[in-house]
Amino acid sequence: MKKISLLLLVLLYQTYSFGQQYELKGKVTNQNKQAVEFVISSLLNNQKKLIAQATTDSLGSFSIKAEKGNYRLILEQFGTEYLNKEITLNQNIDLGVIEIKESVQLEGVTLKTRKKLIEQKVDRLVFNVENSVTATGGTALDALKATPTVRVQNEIISIVGKGEILVMIDDRLQRMPQEDLAAFLKSIPSDNIKSIEVITTPPAKYDAEGNSGLINIKLKTAKANSWNANIGTSYTQKTYAGGNVNGLFTYNHDNLSVEASVSTGKQTLLTNSESNIFYKDETWKQEVKNKSIADVLSVGLGFDYKLTSKWTTGVKYLGSFTDKTASNSPFTTRYNNENGMIDSYIASNVNAENNPKMNAVNFHNTFVLDTLGKNIAVDLDYFDYNKNDYRFFSGNELDAGKNTIPNSFFSSTNSNMNTIKNYSANIDVTLPYDWANISFGAKVFHNNTDNNLVVYDNETGTPVFNTNQSNVFNYKEYNQALYFSGSKKINTKWETQIGLRMEATQTKGYSENLDQTNTNNYVKFFPTAYVTYVPNENNSFSLNYSRRIRRPDFDYLNPFVIKTSPYYYSEGNPYLKPSLIDNFEFSFIRNQKWVNSVYFSQVSDFGQELSIIDPDTNVTRSTPINYANTYQIGLSTSYNFNKWSWWNSFTGFNLNYQNVKSKTDFIASIDGYNGYIYSNNDFTINQNKTLFIGLNYGLQLPGRYQIFNISTLNILDISVKLLTLKKNLSITLLGEDLLNAQKPLISYSSNGIKTNVKSYSDTRGFRISLSYKFGNQSMKSKERNFGNDDERNRIN
Repeated sequence: MKKISLLLLVLLYQTYSFGQQYELKGKVTNQNKQAVEFVISSLLNNQKKLIAQATTDSLGSFSIKAEKGNYRLILEQFGTEYLNKEITLNQNIDLGVIEIKESVQLEGVTLKTRKKLIEQKVDRLVFNVENSVTATGGTALDALKATPTVRVQNEIISIVGKGEILVMIDDRLQRMPQEDLAAFLKSIPSDNIKSIEVITTPPAKYDAEGNSGLINIKLKTAKANSWNANIGTSYTQKTYAGGNVNGLFTYNHDNLSVEASVSTGKQTLLTNSESNIFYKDETWKQEVKNKSIADVLSVGLGFDYKLTSKWTTGVKYLGSFTDKTASNSPFTTRYNNENGMIDSYIASNVNAENNPKMNAVNFHNTFVLDTLGKNIAVDLDYFDYNKNDYRFFSGNELDAGKNTIPNSFFSSTNSNMNTIKNYSANIDVTLPYDWANISFGAKVFHNNTDNNLVVYDNETGTPVFNTNQSNVFNYKEYNQALYFSGSKKINTKWETQIGLRMEATQTKGYSENLDQTNTNNYVKFFPTAYVTYVPNENNSFSLNYSRRIRRPDFDYLNPFVIKTSPYYYSEGNPYLKPSLIDNFEFSFIRNQKWVNSVYFSQVSDFGQELSIIDPDTNVTRSTPINYANTYQIGLSTSYNFNKWSWWNSFTGFNLNYQNVKSKTDFIASIDGYNGYIYSNNDFTINQNKTLFIGLNYGLQLPGRYQIFNISTLNILDISVKLLTLKKNLSITLLGEDLLNAQKPLISYSSNGIKTNVKSYSDTRGFRISLSYKFGNQSMKSKERNFGNDDERNRIN
């Protein structure tokens, strides 16, 4: 949802009969013709006693009644006051449709609103990144780390207590491997982000993909009748130094809107891990230190043009280009379990390179059908992803004296070309009526994935092409979707919404070397339902249900075997099935500040990549598999404290119970609890609002997540932000992971063999960033009048 400033004009005038109640009604929309809900209008008498109050519904409509008299009208939303003015009521008024913008001049007074840092809505939490201290000067991944209820651990993005989540950019799903998604998010400056939406219960119009919902990153757009530019740079010091330079330009005047952005940077990271495998006769301890260097570049460009008063069209491009190199030397020590002595060692060296490149193009059209919010949106999207992977490894087995064991040398060179092309088209129709708000639409997409793996053996000193391990794999996926959604405000207290999405999927995977084809064809239905009860202005209750699906990652479906040492290999699984998820959530919200929820989630055919150990050969096979049915029950509570203007705090905790019922012999059924406590705080230090401090803390309690036991970890980030040069220059200092305590010990068992891993991802560091903005906020444009000017002029 575009960033908007909320302004509600309410006009009351006298009637001929003393004591009679008069009605004021209207409809509030933004500049995109979208209804604005949850705007509270209150009438207070001269003794400041509340006389009447109303809230705009999902259609943006409101109605308020009061007797003839003089009142004070207050308009607010989510604790932020937008208008406080004396008015006189003396007859019935229908204001019709009121379009609001970010800054609107009224009776010589300009009302400007600043969105809250955090907004809690029925189906999502909105984190306004541009108002955050901690997120300033970083990347999109840094902004996600600062987002309440979101966790980023080892660059895996999840919702606290609910597991991994998929990411959208401006409502478009980014389907790529987690490692490449993290690299892509690192290329987007946080200063280019307007807000992050954590959508725990997505409506039917969104793709059904995603275990626990979706995260939607909304990029900045141009404000009406203005041009703005922002240039920034940052320096990061972790184990090694890194830096970034970025720029953003937006222009919006009359019918044309332009957005352009560029960012480039380089970061070197040193990560290390220590793992232990407790075999029957031996214990293997492996230590790995990995040094990686990443050069990232992102480019964005967008144009929107209003062809007519009813038709707006536009094109948006987003590109991300990364060059990454890495080197490490895994060293394994093998201990005899009987005497504790060292039996032997395994020493190896690894060098790797990859350069993922992504291009995304969107062509969109919006057709306005009337002034009541009816519209049709048509989008065409193209997504192109290319990644060249190169990996060279070599090593030997050594005896207890660290002498090379004869004929134990192993070495290989692997290179893989991975290409993904995606084409999609969708249409969305929005039809708000007085009796209900209706929306429906359709989407089709085609995805084509190619993998070309080439392997050379180097044991003889001369590279020899390995026909048994080299592989060409093609995967095609087709999807067709239809959806319908309807919402109805039954009365002032009850509101409902139902939706149904149907998705038909056809897949075909072909391995050229195996001459093996695997196909799949299925149709799934994904219902959603919401019931909201608002007994008064201070309390609201809601019960939500949604069904979701998690389709296998493309690279998981390649059936070929990739061997990287005598004791480790990986292979895909062409028979991997999608997981289906049923989510129930009951929530209670107090004063739009205190949010409590009890949730239940059940997953059928839960699948992920597992390391399966053979207890007889000590060989580990890594493969994705549908190994369990799971369910979890959880409790989440959070409080947004903003009583004082100088302190905004979002603090909460999550506690849940998880049960994993295994469907395989090598993983045992298991259950357990886990908990997480967090607090995100922003402090305004001076009255001029030029000095801010941010403090974010998270505590992972020891517990169980899926089949894994996880130890305690702490996260502490502290930031300072200074605005100077008329608030155009922003200087931000950030200390990240100051406790240096993101080193969790994770353990699990496979075939009765216990494994644990303790890793550290170079999270502790310091960042200083500078950002300077300039522009013209008062470009002249054609005057557009409200349709209710006469009524507006009657406000005292």
